[in-house]
Amino acid sequence: MKIPCLLRPAALLALALPLLAPAALRAQPPRGGGARGPGGGGATTRSPEVGADFRVTFRLAAAGAQAVNLLSDFSADTLPMTKGDNGVWTFTTEALKPGYYSYWFSVDGTLTPDPANTHVRPASGVYKSMVDVPGPGTEWMDFRDVPHGTLHEHEYLNKENGTQRRVVIYTPPAYERSTASYPVLYLLHGRDDYERGWTQTGRAHLIMDNLLAEGKAVPAIIVMPFIHDTTGATGRQPSIRSLQSSLGITPAGRGAGGAPGAARGPVGQGGGAAPAGATGGSYLERDILGNIQPLVESTYRVQKDKAHRALFGYSMGGSSALSIGLSHPELYAYVGGFSFPFGVQNSPAFASAEKTNADYKLIWLSSGTADNQGWQSSQNFHNQLTTLGIKHEWTASEGYHHDYQIWRIYLRDVLPKLFRE
Repeated sequence: MKIPCLLRPAALLALALPLLAPAALRAQPPRGGGARGPGGGGATTRSPEVGADFRVTFRLAAAGAQAVNLLSDFSADTLPMTKGDNGVWTFTTEALKPGYYSYWFSVDGTLTPDPANTHVRPASGVYKSMVDVPGPGTEWMDFRDVPHGTLHEHEYLNKENGTQRRVVIYTPPAYERSTASYPVLYLLHGRDDYERGWTQTGRAHLIMDNLLAEGKAVPAIIVMPFIHDTTGATGRQPSIRSLQSSLGITPAGRGAGGAPGAARGPVGQGGGAAPAGATGGSYLERDILGNIQPLVESTYRVQKDKAHRALFGYSMGGSSALSIGLSHPELYAYVGGFSFPFGVQNSPAFASAEKTNADYKLIWLSSGTADNQGWQSSQNFHNQLTTLGIKHEWTASEGYHHDYQIWRIYLRDVLPKLFRE
């Protein structure tokens, strides 16, 4: 199906999900003085509240709580909230740089999104609240009055592990009105994310729309798959087991990475050098090459040569993109990783710097210097490629952590470099 880019399907989906709040939140006295909820049936605590001075106030009604803290991607610190006489905990930030942020609460050690805010980020292993602080400097990732592309969602069956899977695909604004074929960027998410993360939180479609409107990027299709072996949502496990049973697939319990739901299917182990996950790195490589890429190339007008394919990702997805991409010079001319937590071992690309430099138009590495998950590994891999004489671009971003605040910037900076003749 097709979803106009201005919709936020993941946020809409999350409205239907139950919110597991700690007992301290449920034992609340009647509240007043806040904005009324959608049903108009009573007052609710207003949170978050963005001021004209870019300061943001967060509130949580939890009269029975002993300690409430605010966590976020606008601060590396755990921020203690203050309890008022009415049982509402409050914290007001200093002026924030305009942007789009994730936050969540810790209530007596239990993590929870903001129950007063339906702008949420559900994912594979995370459920956080979002707050928009638009202002000067965010134009490149804002929804603007420019031509917009289209988001498509496709579901497919992976017969290897018996899972129902989904991939989100962006087509540029002119796609449906033309007969041209387009290059393809395969864009991978990280460990705690899912296939909608790059559009819901990363704003990839809006970034591309704006770059195209300014003539700064080559029109391309962006393919954003789900890269885990299976979802971590416990409520989905019965349907996963049922589908596996109908296909004759026997669950293997826990895979090498410790994730539940891994399965042994009729397909053999196969090759591949991608980093180990719940069923091993070769699983992701086989899913991309055996399922996702054929789906894309049979459904969309795409250019099918390596010069018009790119493979990038962030965090775990960045490690996977580099490992798979550098193992397949016949498939990808552009490969890169943002803030990746582990490097590449024994890649064919290491055998000959001369051949690798001829095979790839761009190898792109980056990380924030304050990233305690990706900085050291990313820097080490940069040093390794430098020692080997393999050409690449390296970006170190001072003060940035492991979150979309920098990954959006990296995507904005990489897109104009792709598919230039």
